[in-house]
Amino acid sequence: MKTRMLVFNAVCLLFITMFVYAAVSKWMEFNVFVSQMHKQPFPPQVLPLLIWGIPFTEVIVSLLLSLDKTRFMGLKIATGMMILFTGYIILIELRYFGEIPCSCGGAIVQFTWVQHLYFNLFFVLAGAIALLLIRNTKAFSR
Repeated sequence: MKTRMLVFNAVCLLFITMFVYAAVSKWMEFNVFVSQMHKQPFPPQVLPLLIWGIPFTEVIVSLLLSLDKTRFMGLKIATGMMILFTGYIILIELRYFGEIPCSCGGAIVQFTWVQHLYFNLFFVLAGAIALLLIRNTKAFSR
């Protein structure tokens, strides 16, 4: 039980670190982030929602992950977000949208799309393992 909780909490901490770093990086280089988002294959009407919503959601999910009562739900949401981001990267790698620049921010922007894919797959796998390890414990059997 202690090992399961340790793994669960470590994965949550990894997600918090990654999401807070990503959100802060986007806000610190906001003009660059906005410019890169305008090069994404999304309808112009959706861009303001994404530009403000993505970093805001990253922070909110980090807050959920940091509170005991919402940590399990936060990890489900965080893992789901990474699954969506990973699907988007797969479509980019398959050239479904043509050439797309990264809009991640910070050091992550230096990754190739293949490196992004591995990075995201690591978080998807870590999240899934943590959720599977913890799902049947008394603390999370609500």
